[in-house]
Amino acid sequence: MKSKSKGKSQSNERSDPPSKPTKPTKLRIIGGTMRARTVTYHGAEFTRPMRDSVRENLFNILGRACQGAIAFDLFAGTGVLGFEAISRGATHVSAVEPVRQAVIQIKKSIDHLGVAAKFTLIQADAFYVADDLLRPRINDDTPWIVFLSPPYAFWQEQETYDKLCRIIRQVQSNAPPGSVLCAETDTRFDIELLPPGQWDVRTYGITRLAFIEPANVCGMNL
Repeated sequence: MKSKSKGKSQSNERSDPPSKPTKPTKLRIIGGTMRARTVTYHGAEFTRPMRDSVRENLFNILGRACQGAIAFDLFAGTGVLGFEAISRGATHVSAVEPVRQAVIQIKKSIDHLGVAAKFTLIQADAFYVADDLLRPRINDDTPWIVFLSPPYAFWQEQETYDKLCRIIRQVQSNAPPGSVLCAETDTRFDIELLPPGQWDVRTYGITRLAFIEPANVCGMNL
């Protein structure tokens, strides 16, 4: 496992009430080669893992897009989206997480699952490292899977909203054909405020997932 530390730490606490559990719990990998294996959620309120049912729907929508792709999880939390992507065929994951406690737990999960060769963990503010991480790859047309699941409050605050839109536009400009970006918001956010494109939007309770194929700035063919 490659581990890096950059930038100023920034809390990943979402604006909605945290889940009840405040002790470590297990999150199950839903599909692929590591199906039914688990990673640990530390239970602290600054991280709110995506519900299993939502994560299952997310990867059902992605389908075969993970196979052979490289994945970027810019607000990693527990790291489970990256682990699920590897389980379903992604060749490498770069995950960004600013909070030290969460980083320590992700490292333990990497070791537990034996995926160190496929997982780069960066302790940093995603906004600080995004320009370098999502730069164009010369002579490399491997598709990207980009997970953008920030704290929900980030979509409501002007400064962080602008930075999130910058990341989306960067992916739209730089990602190779066949890439997919998935942005997670809550239902309070007006999805029309996302950068222009034919977004495929799904709603699960208070959670919204918005998918786009950034290289073509077009909707997914589902």
